[in-house]
Amino acid sequence: MSRISAENQQQILYLKGELDVHSLNEIWTTQKSLFNSTKAIDVAQLTRVDSAGLATLVYFCIKYQLQLAGINPQLQTLIALYDLQPVLTK
Repeated sequence: MSRISAENQQQILYLKGELDVHSLNEIWTTQKSLFNSTKAIDVAQLTRVDSAGLATLVYFCIKYQLQLAGINPQLQTLIALYDLQPVLTK
């Protein structure tokens, strides 16, 4: 069973599930097709993000010039702990 799912609608990639060290390969191996015409990543439906998942989000945002949307309080706390606001809020 997949721990993470991704659906691209109207230039927004919606992630759902757990984005952690155990699920990263599912997103990583399909990144070129996932981010082909994407402008933002909606993370509102992520139930868990660990530091590896956050690092991957940062990488995708920088590499593909994306914005994050739907950041929940738990993820916002993780972003603040790593002082990533300047990177993720352009």
